[in-house]
Amino acid sequence: MGGMDIRLAVLAARQGGAITRNQALSVVSAAEIRSRLRRGEWRCTPWRGIYVEAEVSDDLPSLVRAASLIAGGDLVACHTTAAALWGFGIHSEDRLHFLGPPDVDNRRRPGLQIHPSVLGTDDAVLVNGIWCTPRARTVCDVVRLSAAIDGLAVLDRALASETCSRDELVVASIEQAGLRQVIRLRSLIPHADALAESPMESRMRWRFLDARLPAPTCQIRVGDPGDRWHRLDTGWRDRRVGAEFDGGIAHLTRDQLRADRDRHNWLTENGWTLLHFTDIDVYRRHPRMVATVRRFLDRDAA
Repeated sequence: MGGMDIRLAVLAARQGGAITRNQALSVVSAAEIRSRLRRGEWRCTPWRGIYVEAEVSDDLPSLVRAASLIAGGDLVACHTTAAALWGFGIHSEDRLHFLGPPDVDNRRRPGLQIHPSVLGTDDAVLVNGIWCTPRARTVCDVVRLSAAIDGLAVLDRALASETCSRDELVVASIEQAGLRQVIRLRSLIPHADALAESPMESRMRWRFLDARLPAPTCQIRVGDPGDRWHRLDTGWRDRRVGAEFDGGIAHLTRDQLRADRDRHNWLTENGWTLLHFTDIDVYRRHPRMVATVRRFLDRDAA
């Protein structure tokens, strides 16, 4: 390996396998850069003038390291980017989010956005070699700045990931006093449940809570005399009403479909009402969905 190759390799290694065009031009010619790209030794990133070595994984941490060469190495991953790095992200975004000091411009560049921080970045934590906002702070940021229907889903996923506790979320929400939508955040934290199995189940549950229905329970287990157990996505045990989100029913095998129908029949025979809803109900027909649930809850309360 020649001296130029060693210098480039050392520089790239310090930056997680990424290198800027200007850095490369300080060592090799533009023709050599094009040659390395053609040979597959380097590859382009979503950001013009930023390359990564071929062996670098095409994953989120690698993208963040590459983007930091544009955004600035002193910035901290935040919002949905930090949530994905922590393992509780539910949003799929093309844009990466970074946090800077309070006086930083709130600016966007292709594929990334830099936010000023009122709370500062002294509490940043290393996650997979990336500086991120702490886990509970990240959750609170995402919930505050997300659509209301996504808030409970983020909280559920955070608790399920076991990287953050409810008490930590309460403390973080107190530290964010005065920030936008913090009241909504605090109202949701008591309802977060690690047992929720999908973001859409959480969104369905949020519709019920938002409509002021009695708070449902996640993953209700119901048994029969044969010691078989049936599990419901969510529901109201005292009213014997269950609600299920059907997201993949079209992909059930014949045996799975048969077992699902057997379960439904058993529940009906034993006095349960099991209601099924889809994404259309959750997003577009939620008034009717809520009215249906309310009718059955009121009937069983009478």
